[in-house]
Amino acid sequence: MRRLAFVVVTVLLVLGVVSVAPATADDALVSARQHIFGAENVDPQSGAVRSDRVILSWLSVGTLAASIRGHVVLLDSYIHKREDKPNYVPTTLDELVALDPSHLFIGHGHFDHADTAGEIAVRTGATVVGAGEHCAQARAQAEAYGGPDAAIDCRSMIPAGAKPGYRADSDRLLNGVGVTAIEHVHSAAEPPDPSRDPANVVLPVPDPGSVLLHPPGPGAFAHSPEGDEGGSVLYQFRARDFALSWHDSSGPLKEQAPGVFDRLRALPPTDVQAGAVLGFNQVTNGLRDPAMYVATLCPKIFIPLHHDFVAEYGSADDYEAPMRRELAQYGASPRLRWLVDPHDYVRPELMTFDLGARAWQRTGGRCDNDSRYRTP
Repeated sequence: MRRLAFVVVTVLLVLGVVSVAPATADDALVSARQHIFGAENVDPQSGAVRSDRVILSWLSVGTLAASIRGHVVLLDSYIHKREDKPNYVPTTLDELVALDPSHLFIGHGHFDHADTAGEIAVRTGATVVGAGEHCAQARAQAEAYGGPDAAIDCRSMIPAGAKPGYRADSDRLLNGVGVTAIEHVHSAAEPPDPSRDPANVVLPVPDPGSVLLHPPGPGAFAHSPEGDEGGSVLYQFRARDFALSWHDSSGPLKEQAPGVFDRLRALPPTDVQAGAVLGFNQVTNGLRDPAMYVATLCPKIFIPLHHDFVAEYGSADDYEAPMRRELAQYGASPRLRWLVDPHDYVRPELMTFDLGARAWQRTGGRCDNDSRYRTP
């Protein structure tokens, strides 16, 4: 009888009629993951996030919490106007620690991207990933937080001092996910480009209601001043037929590193691109640089980032129309999943992608409808 019961249970397990109850996770982990990734996507006992989804949650500027095939990671580590209790951005550093990310990917080392990387790594054991300079900075942050004995794991996909265009690939960082890192360039001001429309300017205007709802507190003026760029890295994450490309700065590749365009074109097709639109070249060349990144990667969906810093309090929506006009110059027409601060912080429902969707299957060229955008 016992043998028969064992056989019956085994068959039911194989058929998926019953399942083995997972180990109960810490309440803080489950709560944090349900808040950041949506309760419907997180197992209430184990805290595991659905492995058939890629879920992104915007935490301000270039920072995203991401679950990629069930792997919980952070892309950058900055929370704008950070407070001990949620205010402008409805999360805290403690909640990011409670997420228990396995990895923390650094796009570049400026404070508004990587100021808490070392502390998060110490408190969670997360592996920091970036350039050699980013690892040095994260280790210094870890020591400043935890003392001289604080040690963290950091993987330099890009060696220190690498030139723009350097590429590294790994299929070992995240099981079942391919990761590529490419050194590009940080945003920088360049003389006006005569090939673009000088009338296509960005005039961000804050929303008074957002200012009244979220008056500047101490966190708006306090941040860690240290943080060098240390090189800028663009990452692509691939799971099944889906590819996500993320970059927290968009540089003037046309003037400073035109060869990077070819390196980006050589990547597997991008389905969703999350990239910075604000930059130092905005005054003289508008949104030309981010538009050129989009035109080169030709994603199906583009998600803007970093348009809530300096120009903020709801002014992010003023970037959409100029971005559409800039994209049109290159024949690029991805679907825009436009985000506006502070209303779209921590809203995973806006950026949840089913890995099994037919939309990610491509039968032709790199771009939608088997066409190519006009290359920069």
